Amino acid sequence: MGLEPGTEIGGYTVVAPLGSGGMGTVYRAVDGGGDAVALKMLHPHIGSDAVARDRLRREVHALQKLRHPGVAAILDAEADSTEAFLVTELVAGDNLEEHVRERGTLDAEQLLDLAEGLRDALVAVHGAGVVHRDLKPSNVIVGDDGPVLIDFGIAQAADDSKLTAEGMVLGTPGYLAPELLDGDEPDEASDFWGWAAILAFAATGRDPFGTRPLEAVLARARSGDVDLAGLGPLTTAALRRALAPVAADRTSPDDVLAALTVVVAEGESIADETDTAVLVADDLVGTTVLAPEPATVAVAASAVPPAVANDGHTRAFDPAALEPVGADEEWDEDPEDPDGVDWINDDLDASEEPEPEGSGYERPPARRRWGTLLAAALLLGSAGALYPGVTLIVFAVLVVVVRTVGSTVEAMYGRRERAGVRRSDRAVAAATLPWHLLRSLVGLIPSLVVGASVVVILLGLSWWLIGDGRWVIGDSPSGQEPQGLTAAILVGSIVLIGAAVVWWGPLSLMTRIGARRVLAVVAPGRTGALVATVVLLAASAVFLAQIFSGSEITWAPLPTPVLP
Repeated sequence: MGLEPGTEIGGYTVVAPLGSGGMGTVYRAVDGGGDAVALKMLHPHIGSDAVARDRLRREVHALQKLRHPGVAAILDAEADSTEAFLVTELVAGDNLEEHVRERGTLDAEQLLDLAEGLRDALVAVHGAGVVHRDLKPSNVIVGDDGPVLIDFGIAQAADDSKLTAEGMVLGTPGYLAPELLDGDEPDEASDFWGWAAILAFAATGRDPFGTRPLEAVLARARSGDVDLAGLGPLTTAALRRALAPVAADRTSPDDVLAALTVVVAEGESIADETDTAVLVADDLVGTTVLAPEPATVAVAASAVPPAVANDGHTRAFDPAALEPVGADEEWDEDPEDPDGVDWINDDLDASEEPEPEGSGYERPPARRRWGTLLAAALLLGSAGALYPGVTLIVFAVLVVVVRTVGSTVEAMYGRRERAGVRRSDRAVAAATLPWHLLRSLVGLIPSLVVGASVVVILLGLSWWLIGDGRWVIGDSPSGQEPQGLTAAILVGSIVLIGAAVVWWGPLSLMTRIGARRVLAVVAPGRTGALVATVVLLAASAVFLAQIFSGSEITWAPLPTPVLP
């Protein structure tokens, strides 16, 4: 599904694609207020499934009540049509796969922080009655405030029926608990198996069960043949037991955290490298239990079909249709060789194009509104022809307002580009409004001075032409105030020229950007622009009718001029 930038879906405007996965395509989008969000369009076969739509509604209802710093907030969803989508907050930061690839593996302290943060997030998700089901490095964002769990595209309610057809499994090979391959229902234990697999990746920089062929990845996961080479004995033991094929044999998350805590505090030297030790959570002094290494299960490899590579994507597949292969086949991969690793494409924040520096937030474009602008200019000139003083005052106030709004909004977008979207953005913008008002007043001085100078020059030139007899203002005699059609056209033209100089004069770019931002809110989209243009033209018609009917010019609060 390829949505072009600018496409509107359910009140959200698509900005750019972010990635595609087994359940849908994710786009960076903005809501009606200009806030960036992640919009996941589910594939048509999901949106057309009544059972899946009903499940999505229940999950969204449960997750929208969840407010946890380690879980990307669910903002909106549409499940009542074939164009089903899910909207979440756009979390700033790299996903874990990118983070490890670019900065290297996590040290002991970072691994503990990751484990604790993800454990707390999963406990919160499970408390809401939802199983994530697709835990993998690309679904974890490494932010300044800790890890954040994202992408609930295939989450499943804990009491729900199977998500996929009978015999089919949906998930990411190598991060999918072995019991799910045998047809068991996803639960908290299967999520925490994926949690342990993520920790193994973060510690080693390698997919814990290899990358290819797909049959070998699944065979290794089923046998517990996990790649933890290079890790210390205590970390190795904790993660190996947490990734045991049988759920009843697995070390609990609390025990894993206890072991990692001791590694941070005392290092790996507390355990003999010839032993396999797992620390008991309630005894941090040094009591350990010894666990034997899980046996490698040899699986017959006869009649193996062409190898299918595990590309890290979420996919639906039939485990029974995959011929078994030896658990150690193609296992000796060089982790330094880029050809030996098929890096996982993130389902929410990855793109084939390099990400820009900063948070990755892209400010909404300030689109020009030429039709509305021309209609406003006509209204300004026609109103200025009859009420020049009042018109100039209203124009000056509007310029200050739109410039202040533009400065405030652009500053907020700048903060978001540096640090990402935060819930405090609007409060900070409101608090800084007086500062931006002061900036707007100071910034307007150059264009106001130039505009006033142009008006004075035009008035002086007109007075000279009239006084020299070269120009006659209608029926207005010498020594009287100018009135009539010619005088109104002259006054309106001078007002319009002065306003144009202010609009396009020195340091006036923020004035125009502010006007675009205000119009985007007051008259959004093509329909809003059309309505605004029609209203402005109608108001102009009223003033033009008065001008051609001979209405007198009202000069107040300006002094009444007298013809020479």
